[in-house]
Amino acid sequence: MAATRGRPTEFPIKKLIAIDQEILDAVEAFRAVQHPAINQSEAFRHILKDWLSANGYLHLASG
Repeated sequence: MAATRGRPTEFPIKKLIAIDQEILDAVEAFRAVQHPAINQSEAFRHILKDWLSANGYLHLASG
């Protein structure tokens, strides 16, 4: 099977953000305790989704 190229259909929007070392260190600490391991993009999505949900900005459907 040939490799596919392009954005994953699950996350079609890509944004570039700038962060400082303190935030990066915190994200890396978060990643270090995740089992199974997750990449940086997954960590940022998880952290952002949790914060938005906890603060009433994102309403996740129950599954």
